[in-house]
Amino acid sequence: MANITELVDFLSTLELNPSLAKIKTVEVDLKGSLNPTLWLNNTFFEQNYWLSFNDFYEYYLAQNEVELRQKFSNVSWEDLKKGLEARLYRTQFGMLTEYHAYFLCKDFFGESNVIRNSDLDRIGVDFQLFFNNECYNIHIFVDTDRAWEYRKFKVQYKQSNSVKGLHINLPYSLARNRFNSLEYLSNGFGIYSNRYLEYLKNEILSGNIKNDNIIGTNQNGFIYKT
Repeated sequence: MANITELVDFLSTLELNPSLAKIKTVEVDLKGSLNPTLWLNNTFFEQNYWLSFNDFYEYYLAQNEVELRQKFSNVSWEDLKKGLEARLYRTQFGMLTEYHAYFLCKDFFGESNVIRNSDLDRIGVDFQLFFNNECYNIHIFVDTDRAWEYRKFKVQYKQSNSVKGLHINLPYSLARNRFNSLEYLSNGFGIYSNRYLEYLKNEILSGNIKNDNIIGTNQNGFIYKT
């Protein structure tokens, strides 16, 4: 994907299926070679092969059917496929929102000032921003109580804050009229906004942002640790 315009054009072509977001019959961790985020990273970033939700599901299934049948031998194949399709849909949906935030930051802060790679992703950092003579480790997630709790869990048990630099929680809101609200494309896919990044930039320059001191949001901005 060469630039932010191409990415937004791609996201606009996706056919959303909200019903899949509600099916949660395959919630077990898919680790190792079955980890869908590794397949997404390999397909989208290493091969530059951008797939729709259904195409990625079919691709993942074709590559992993033997191992999936072995791992879930106590589940009927049809039931497994239905739950797996929903699981991959939710994972890809979230990853694409993260990818857009990454590309938008590159466009906003400068191509060479934003990096991401599989090593950062494995530790739990979505991408790094180099700005104002500092390295910021950016964490992207939906702005819900559950997601905030999972972020705390990753800090405590998965050492997601072990990377050097300042860690910034940059959650996105699904609700309207907030400073971090997503902008919705014609097909309903939500993307990060320039106004959110402008807010982030101003908060950095004002000196408000310290290491991992964003602990929540309200309608107008970040809530900081006191």
